[in-house]
Amino acid sequence: MKEIISIRKANAKGHIKRLWQNREAVSALVERQFRARFEKPLVGLSWMLLQPIILALLFAVFFGALVRVPSGNIPYPAFVFVGVALWQGVQRALSESANVFESAAPMLRQTSLPRLAPVLANVAGASIDVIISLTVAVFVGLLFAIPLTLKLVFAPLFLLLAFLATTGLAAALGGVCGAWRDLRQTIALGLQVLMFASPIIYPASLIPQEYAVLYAINPYSGIIEGLRWSLLGGSMPDIGLLLISTGSSIILLVGGVWLFTKLEGRAADAL
Repeated sequence: MKEIISIRKANAKGHIKRLWQNREAVSALVERQFRARFEKPLVGLSWMLLQPIILALLFAVFFGALVRVPSGNIPYPAFVFVGVALWQGVQRALSESANVFESAAPMLRQTSLPRLAPVLANVAGASIDVIISLTVAVFVGLLFAIPLTLKLVFAPLFLLLAFLATTGLAAALGGVCGAWRDLRQTIALGLQVLMFASPIIYPASLIPQEYAVLYAINPYSGIIEGLRWSLLGGSMPDIGLLLISTGSSIILLVGGVWLFTKLEGRAADAL
């Protein structure tokens, strides 16, 4: 009698359908993260805001005052605060998602919830931090006499792109680090590289023209420049390069979710 071996193929479409069917459970995960973070509102909110403020001040002193990195027509403290505010959320979402098969192991073992759900909860929870921090960035701009304009209505579009790119990258990291646990040791270094490869402490205009297209493949390059334009009245991003960053965000989302579905079975074996 021949033994029949069934191999489950990656099915991203099926995952999305199951996530929609379990949307209330996913919402509950996001709510739980929010409550845990703001169980003590004064402490939670203060610490969440202090992190980007302190980091932005350090960058403003070393790169703005000492190195004198150009920031166009935006005062450097406000310029760097926007980049730091976004990056703090991205870094949190990616770090937590890289460990998702360990941190969410009890829940994944005991429920039929799609394994991608905790990743989405991590990104959604971090997105709340980003929205609050960028709201503060607007007030920082007002302190430097930067007026609000109608360009502010474009900020949600850049935040949506950030959500798509971060979800894809978080899913990819969750799958890869779940399947090969030792790779989690490289996450901190990888995040540092990605941070300096993004226009957080410097403008994208410093990149030589011959490398501009290659630089725009990093979705956060267009996203951060777009947020500065919409929130602080910075220079408008090059439309062509912005379209490249937009395409990268979508490709990263699709590729990251596909990779997660491909590796989740192997990662789950170690639960």
